[in-house]
Amino acid sequence: MALKIDFLVKEIYVKITTKLLGVFRTIFLLFFFSISSQLDNFYFAKSIVGIVILVNILFEITYANQINLFKNNDAFIKQLHLLLNKFTLFLSMLLIGFSIFFLDNLEIKLHIIILSFWGFLNINSNFFLIVNRYQNQNRKVLLYYLFIALLDIALLITMLYAFSKNTFLAISFSLFIAEFLVFFTFFLKQLFRSYQNAKKTSFSLNIEKSLLFKVLFILIVISFIDISDKYFLSFFGEGQITYYTYGLYAPLVIRQSLDIRTNFFVQINKSENLKETKQVFFRTLKKLIPFFLLGVIFLLVTVEISEELIKTHFKIQDFKLLKRIIYLGILITPMYMIWDLFYRFYYRAKKINKLFKVVFLGLISNIILNYLLGIKFNLGIYGILLSTLIVFLFYNFVSFNYFFKKSTSE
Repeated sequence: MALKIDFLVKEIYVKITTKLLGVFRTIFLLFFFSISSQLDNFYFAKSIVGIVILVNILFEITYANQINLFKNNDAFIKQLHLLLNKFTLFLSMLLIGFSIFFLDNLEIKLHIIILSFWGFLNINSNFFLIVNRYQNQNRKVLLYYLFIALLDIALLITMLYAFSKNTFLAISFSLFIAEFLVFFTFFLKQLFRSYQNAKKTSFSLNIEKSLLFKVLFILIVISFIDISDKYFLSFFGEGQITYYTYGLYAPLVIRQSLDIRTNFFVQINKSENLKETKQVFFRTLKKLIPFFLLGVIFLLVTVEISEELIKTHFKIQDFKLLKRIIYLGILITPMYMIWDLFYRFYYRAKKINKLFKVVFLGLISNIILNYLLGIKFNLGIYGILLSTLIVFLFYNFVSFNYFFKKSTSE
């Protein structure tokens, strides 16, 4: 008798595989560039472009119910896709204009421009991935994740060794070209078919502008936590952003490998009431916990046994700092993962105003704590990490109290 594995578990296995490939990419970058301003610039630029990538979550959340209802309606898909691209182009052009006129660092400017084009394609890919999820075309979803990871690594290595000058551009160019090739391989036919079939019917998209801008503003506020962290880190000297990014990257690989946020949101949108939504929440946590614990054990063992290897081959001057960041990151990671789920509770329960207050208060607290802990109390990078931990503890405590203590069944 064949072992039956549901799609959630399959996706976890695929995400683990692709994130391991992502780990290889990240380690290779460290090997090639070492702790340097080139990596600082790339990671800072990527955090800024994260504002554009928020359009993915914006449309996934705002139009989740309509996508579920009209998932097979090509006219609806076309109208929503056009609206998505209007938002994306507006934010991309705004971001590129800002970088050209207000940023002095040429490397950061170039990364932002390239990553903005990558972001545009990535948002389009994710749009069709969401549609495919609701249409239960899960095989394409998993194949996309696998191909994009493999192609990106192949392109990155090829381009780094092929460029005699400006090798730093390969870091962002490989992302863009990989996304370009995979998008046109997997979704171009689906895009043309949707637009062709849409000519036969019409659909008037119900645009809730006030909700759309509320959600966009909430997402921007959340993204500014990461930008705030990296901004304060820039005061602590060259390489601090890279130490922070790489130290946190190790435990956050666990989070990214177990990233089932979209899957979770699809499930809770199909649930009948808040009670059933809570059941989905606990069922999801129950499936994630064993994978998380295994990931932590694997990470701890790897860090301890590979210390000398890393020191020798990656030119890391302060490995003790890197290791402490990793250990603090292990504490922060579950807070991120639980927040990923709680965050979607607010949309399912239509508590947008409540969510806005929570995330805005979190951002203000993050900025104040970054200054106090990082600069005033001279804790440096540890202060930034502690600030992040406190903010996400606050997010989860407030959310748990609101939905599990005060809320009543629908």
